[in-house]
Amino acid sequence: MDAAIQADGTLRATCVAVYDTTPSNLSFSIGPQAYVTASVPLMNPLAVEGQGPDYIGSSGGETEYNFGSAVFQISGQMANVGTLPFTASFNAANMVPDQSIFVTTHSTINSQPWQAATITLLPQTINGMVSAVSSSGSFTTYTIELAAYDLFPDLAVLPGQATLLTNPNTVVYVDSNTQMLNTSPLAVGSLLRFNGLVFNDGGTLRMNCAQIDDGVAE
Repeated sequence: MDAAIQADGTLRATCVAVYDTTPSNLSFSIGPQAYVTASVPLMNPLAVEGQGPDYIGSSGGETEYNFGSAVFQISGQMANVGTLPFTASFNAANMVPDQSIFVTTHSTINSQPWQAATITLLPQTINGMVSAVSSSGSFTTYTIELAAYDLFPDLAVLPGQATLLTNPNTVVYVDSNTQMLNTSPLAVGSLLRFNGLVFNDGGTLRMNCAQIDDGVAE
């Protein structure tokens, strides 16, 4: 749910997203993707948050899902995805580790691997240094050298995955919809944080940026 603060201090809902409309035995987990196997349709997201029958008696953390029949979706929080100057898609063929995802299941037994019903790409934050500035259509693009602790470059080269990244750094796309909350300039050498949807475009990470903040020391 997105909300706007009103003058009296209350919140007005501006967007309500329901990623799975089937309530029966519904469980969900939210967190970064950790591993996508190449041989079978299995993935291991890190459940930062989880709830439902699957998590009764479970310690959470890394979980295993079969995504062979899952419905892939993109969060509707950003309305300009269709205007991006690249094909912004999220599916079983281009899902990569460290993308932030929301997974739902309708399991009747608490036994892994669980069968993923829906997998939704969510916005996430990256921290890094601007190494190049360019433009593409109505967007300004910033090439970001990711922080050393970022999971994208760490997980990009692990063997046995379905997709290996040829460029673990990220190209960030900024337009008039992006909230500029940074005090540091948007220029080469600036350390910043970027929040948005991260897509895998043929081995290159591209973010549709929703918000920019000052970075944190790496």
